[in-house]
Amino acid sequence: MVIIIYVLIGLYAILTGMAGIFQLKENEFQDRSISFVVVSISMLVILFITNKNSMFIMLIVAFIIMHLLSIAEGILTKRKLTYSHHIIRFIFHVILVLLVYNYIL
Repeated sequence: MVIIIYVLIGLYAILTGMAGIFQLKENEFQDRSISFVVVSISMLVILFITNKNSMFIMLIVAFIIMHLLSIAEGILTKRKLTYSHHIIRFIFHVILVLLVYNYIL
């Protein structure tokens, strides 16, 4: 189960980072796109922290930053929030945090 959790978080980070890179290629230089890539890379690095308590706290912070970035992206690009998207993203983050708490800590 631990490997599956690491794979899920890693896959989430890679896919989000790829979305940020594709967004950079489509549009001109944007701080938001680079922020998505930086947070995604930091999530991958966080997975290699040996102190599990520190890893857990840093993952929570990374998820919060990722969620805030996605809210800002929605507001700035579409001029509105897609509540269903953010609720699903929030539920996914909570599930990942609970999985880390139950199986890795």
